[in-house]
Amino acid sequence: MRRCIDQQRVQLWFQWIRQLSHGATYYALEKQLIGDGFGRNAEGVLSHRHRMARYAQGKHVPRSDLVERAELHFPKSKALLEHVYWEILDPRHDLAVNRSRWLAGLGADVQRVLYQSRPMASEIMVRREKTSRRLLRRLEGLGSFEALAATALLLREAQAEDNQALAYSCAQSFWAVLLLIGSTLPFINLLAAMAALAGDALLDHVHHEGERVAIKSAPIYLYEHILRSQCLVWEDMGRLAPDWKSWVRERLKLMRGNYGFDLLFALRMPTEPTEELRGDPERYGIFQKDEYARWKALDYITKPDWAKRPFMDDWVAYMSNPDACWPELGG
Repeated sequence: MRRCIDQQRVQLWFQWIRQLSHGATYYALEKQLIGDGFGRNAEGVLSHRHRMARYAQGKHVPRSDLVERAELHFPKSKALLEHVYWEILDPRHDLAVNRSRWLAGLGADVQRVLYQSRPMASEIMVRREKTSRRLLRRLEGLGSFEALAATALLLREAQAEDNQALAYSCAQSFWAVLLLIGSTLPFINLLAAMAALAGDALLDHVHHEGERVAIKSAPIYLYEHILRSQCLVWEDMGRLAPDWKSWVRERLKLMRGNYGFDLLFALRMPTEPTEELRGDPERYGIFQKDEYARWKALDYITKPDWAKRPFMDDWVAYMSNPDACWPELGG
């Protein structure tokens, strides 16, 4: 697990550097950041160690002097590499020991959500807000990497308390925030890898009422494509400002079903049945129908012929009759 986490954080660090360098070549970046790595061989030919290519693949963690040098040229790269998110994901790091430091390492916007200040007689009292669906929705509204780290931390707290219902809600918010940041650099280049790592390390261990989170196996680029395409269409039509806050707001509306029951269904966090659920034929049958409807919703969003049909009417007909098949085109 540690190796996978290191690989991903180094890749994210390098992607950020590459973005701020306006797509500079590996050679140019190495020349800029690791000038002492160049030299001439016995034949007088200039050679270098191709370190940047290895960082791009996450094969090596950069030394502290290189990290500091990169930070001078490409601000905020160090913060991505050393963010508390990577420790929160790592099960080897104890929650009780590290909780205070992790909370302190989250951004100011997140701090304002997690903490509430109240004036007392002669001082300001600051206390943690109780984790609730309302608090999680406020984190979703930030649509940031800091919010992603916060939801992961809250999920670990819920698991430590053996509160599976709350852990499931935290996982749902993590899924939403991951889709929210998916269009931004440098995350878009590593979106699938981030989902797989988060699933392995944390989310796919969450189960509630017979369903287990299955983010690792989700075709996440499909979900991201749906959200990005819709926002781009609205932006081209002049209905959506190009700033990130506007994108976050509209993406959340799409995921929450404000613009259609089919979108609500299709963009839900992916789950799979537990063995307990499989052992209950009646409940498992309902889960299977619901899961089929979730995948069918994607047809109503991505395929022109299906998009002409009212998803909700077809869904009601399918779910209300235990023996019903999904309505056919033209039916």
